[in-house]
Amino acid sequence: MTMTLNEAAKSCRKAKGTILKAIKEGRLSAPKDTQGRYEIDPSELHRVFPLTTSDQSEKPTLTPATDHENRIEIERLRAELKAANTLSENMAETVADLRERLDREGEERRKLTAMLTDQRAGQGAKRGLFGFLRSV
Repeated sequence: MTMTLNEAAKSCRKAKGTILKAIKEGRLSAPKDTQGRYEIDPSELHRVFPLTTSDQSEKPTLTPATDHENRIEIERLRAELKAANTLSENMAETVADLRERLDREGEERRKLTAMLTDQRAGQGAKRGLFGFLRSV
């Protein structure tokens, strides 16, 4: 009885790519059937990938280093996102504060302008010393 590539990978707890690489390198002989699938003999498979008691109890680890690196990268990106969100919130608060200050300054400027306009109108009625002399 022969096994497919997938069955062989599960049997010896290796990745399919590892078994396929062994076939392509010639370390494992496996002819193809009429449909182009590999027919792997179990004895041939276990000659190249021997079964041990630890192999049977452990789950296959395909790329633990890559998984670890991905988790580190994810955590780094989460930290960057959190910093960017904090910066964005701070900038939004600053913009709101500046708008409020600008509105207050504009209102204050309008009040001062109104006061100056009223004083000029009042000063226009008083002519001063020379205006008094001209009217006499």
